[in-house]
Amino acid sequence: MSDAVAITLQTYGRMAEQKLGNPLHPLDPQPGKARVESFLLRTGRPLPRVVVMGAEVALRCRQVDECGGTATAVDASESVLELARRLYPQGVFLPGDARALPVDANSFDGAWTESVFMHVPRAEVARALASVHGALRPGGLLYVRLALGDQEGFEDTPLGPIFRARWDAAEFEKVLNSLDFTLQHSEALPDHEAGMFFRREY
Repeated sequence: MSDAVAITLQTYGRMAEQKLGNPLHPLDPQPGKARVESFLLRTGRPLPRVVVMGAEVALRCRQVDECGGTATAVDASESVLELARRLYPQGVFLPGDARALPVDANSFDGAWTESVFMHVPRAEVARALASVHGALRPGGLLYVRLALGDQEGFEDTPLGPIFRARWDAAEFEKVLNSLDFTLQHSEALPDHEAGMFFRREY
């Protein structure tokens, strides 16, 4: 695990621990649900299996499950997983690195990665995406929330540093094309980000 990713995961773990130390509020299932529904429809499968990674895994798993899919979340932080289990006890949450997913090859119809690849250095992102490619069946769908720009580096937070990489959308698409992914749809999101849907071709 690279230093940048490891340091970022530790910070997110501390954030989860802080939330676990306070009363938890029930999940509001609505924020972002329309994007999840659109994603599931785009898989073309009646009961899509989706691996979920990144921000708000409990919420995304609940949304996938309620919209007719079957979600399995993966995160490397035990604190993040414990928080997710408390927020959504019905969910399936596995420990593991997104770059070496603890799942069978070609076993998912979709991969919802949210902000995962914002936190991987640009020079390493192709290698990191290879694991997601392997988890998807041919024709499977990948969702990425991409921070737009050209900066990368650490940002300080009260609980520790977080590494963020920003991309030119066309350059990110080229990286995905080299891994047999084809852009299907892109939409503007707040905070100068884009939601990008890619199809695994082979």
